[in-house]
Amino acid sequence: MHDKACAGPTGRSFPQESASTGAVDILGGMAVHSDDASRVDPHERRDRLGVVGSAPWSLSSTLVFWWGLCLVIQSALRMFLVAMTITREPPTAATLATTLRVGFRADLMGAAGGIVIAAVLGLVIGAGLALAKRWRKGQAVPGSPWKVGITVGAVVMALLMLAVATADMGYYRYSQRRVDLVFLESVIDVFSPPTRARLDSSLVDRQTAAQLAAGAGWVGYAATFAGGMAAAIVAWCLAFTRAVGPLLRRCIAAAPRTSVSVLVLALIATGTSFDREARFHVYRVPIASSTYYTLAQNPLWSLWDSLEQVIGARVAGTEAALLRTVPEETAVRVTRETVAPGATFPSPRYPLVHTMVGEAGGRLARPDQRRPTILVIFVEGLDRRFLGRTVRGIRVTPFLDRLRGESVYFEHFFSNGASTFHGLFASFCSALPRFSRLSPTRTHYGSDFLCLPEALKRGGYRSEMVIGQSRERGQSHLGLFMARNGLDALHDEGTFAPKTPRNRLGVLDSALFDLVRSRVETLHAADRPFFLATLTTSTHHPFAVPQDHPEVRALREQSDSYVTALRYLDIEFERFFSGLRRDGLLRNTVVLILGDHGRHLRIGRTGRTDAEAMVGNFLAPLFVWMDASLVDPTIFRPRTVSLVASQVDLEPTILSMTGLMPALTPFVGRDLSCAFVRDCLADNVAYLSNDGENLLGLVDRDGIWMYPVRAQTGREIDLGVTGASRERAVTDPQAAPRQQRLLSLYVTGNLLLVRNRLWSTREFWDPGDGIIAPSRPTP
Repeated sequence: MHDKACAGPTGRSFPQESASTGAVDILGGMAVHSDDASRVDPHERRDRLGVVGSAPWSLSSTLVFWWGLCLVIQSALRMFLVAMTITREPPTAATLATTLRVGFRADLMGAAGGIVIAAVLGLVIGAGLALAKRWRKGQAVPGSPWKVGITVGAVVMALLMLAVATADMGYYRYSQRRVDLVFLESVIDVFSPPTRARLDSSLVDRQTAAQLAAGAGWVGYAATFAGGMAAAIVAWCLAFTRAVGPLLRRCIAAAPRTSVSVLVLALIATGTSFDREARFHVYRVPIASSTYYTLAQNPLWSLWDSLEQVIGARVAGTEAALLRTVPEETAVRVTRETVAPGATFPSPRYPLVHTMVGEAGGRLARPDQRRPTILVIFVEGLDRRFLGRTVRGIRVTPFLDRLRGESVYFEHFFSNGASTFHGLFASFCSALPRFSRLSPTRTHYGSDFLCLPEALKRGGYRSEMVIGQSRERGQSHLGLFMARNGLDALHDEGTFAPKTPRNRLGVLDSALFDLVRSRVETLHAADRPFFLATLTTSTHHPFAVPQDHPEVRALREQSDSYVTALRYLDIEFERFFSGLRRDGLLRNTVVLILGDHGRHLRIGRTGRTDAEAMVGNFLAPLFVWMDASLVDPTIFRPRTVSLVASQVDLEPTILSMTGLMPALTPFVGRDLSCAFVRDCLADNVAYLSNDGENLLGLVDRDGIWMYPVRAQTGREIDLGVTGASRERAVTDPQAAPRQQRLLSLYVTGNLLLVRNRLWSTREFWDPGDGIIAPSRPTP
């Protein structure tokens, strides 16, 4: 008898195994041999063997069939998205091969996870059917309840994967993103009754009209997807019934126990979606292009992480714990008054979205000019207390000290977080860092933000970042987060040659700056403005740096290795910066140099003060250097600025300089460009968060207020962090206003992050303000 397409897993097409050979019921674990077959009741024998008329190994066939089908559905989706993307963004052969290879591995893991869920669901269903069969004893109930249950579970899982694939296809065409928390909320909003007025009906109408205008394209796109998916499923059915199924039957008939072992090992080898460490191997893949890095990922994982995030917050009672600190209404009101005094806040659902107000700064690009290049250098652990110092007769940072005289230097600048990824989040997205060891880049990579790379796309910018470490260092999800928030390319440790000099953290700064220069050369040759960021490694503990330079070797003898590493950084940065300037690669460029955070160690031999212990990790400097082609005395002059500023001020400042500030923003930072020419923003504040030491802080023009969470007292520290701190009760009339502002920022920032209520691209991003054509370079 010939097999019929797709009849293998459940139908009668499988031949019965000879009673003389015996068989093993793989899932049931029982053996039925020819010696006792005649003594078994026919109905009971059929129950042991599986579905009536099926071979005893049909349960294994069922699992293999549906496992393969889940794999085919996911792979067909990826192949479709890649095919639709190639014409828009042609990849290199290596990038395409890596995307497909890593994507296939992710699909194997997704299929294995799906079949595990199907099996668990099937066992539950099978248990119910088995109980029903016992209650109906004596009546013929066809089929093994366990096999029927697992088949039903597998069908449900396959349909679910098909639904996710279809949703992912549509969402990717609309947003160039895979399904995530924002997608889930959009679906919920569609089916929820209208409980609030829209922010701006005309804006929503324009969004709807823009989607309807592309209706014909959507029909063709969806039809192509449906046809491709149907063809892939039919091809798998044919392959299974004509090749895979018969081969599986022969293997099980010849060596049932070995075949079962191989099948189990195959499931284990492919891994499952529940194994986070296995997923991190996919997250770490060094695909520079954010587009193809995104296509290599599995949409089931982002959905799983989004659900886990929402459920975890509810189970942990995060919102309730925050609201016990300060009532929500009070927290929002005080936060609004602090971050955007005088602004209009039009949306109750997104309480921090506001109109941009403030003192006029300086736009650097005239309408007839190419917008300026933006180069941002994050120096690992750069602490401003070490600038301008001399150790053993050697200047530690002579180049940075000279550059300070050519720049706008912010002497009271602070990092908002105490770790790298909290600092990057605050800098790129102008949002308060989460009070947790886990950065929002990891826990909320599927949420909606208005981050700098995405906002710069309005001006036709290409955005890239170069780092010397893995994009998944500390399981940060930096690659996923930056890809979702507008970065075009992320070059990480995997981009460098295997023999590139490295330290414990990653690639040494010499090789890192070489790659950054290479990217500057390439991007300058293109006819569009660009944003390029990098993060150094060598000033990270244990401060292992090359000893080639005589001053680095001389400083090795002193006790603080950080100073030695900082001298090495200054040498390499001078080589990099001076080379760019010499070769004309800094023309029309703004360079921002800052620390991702400061340093928590003492200065000198007398030990650190309590003030240093509390504040040291936030004392990062900020330099803003501009090329002479941009310098105009009316908008810029080198100077030292004394106003309080922090990383959250970076994004609004850069957008103001490029003339790309949106009408509505969720930024908690302020535009600092007015400080390029005069004193301004005297009321600006900086929020500090260090979960590692259970500390919160607020900096204003009167000094620094540090508060150990849940304590009854806080400490006042001077802005220069030069003296001892003073302890005050949180109820002290002189401390109470600061304490209320600090806790309001803490509650609002964390609460809105957990709720995904910081920003909504869908509601506030006007399609009429989309990406503009790249401007021509200035003659």
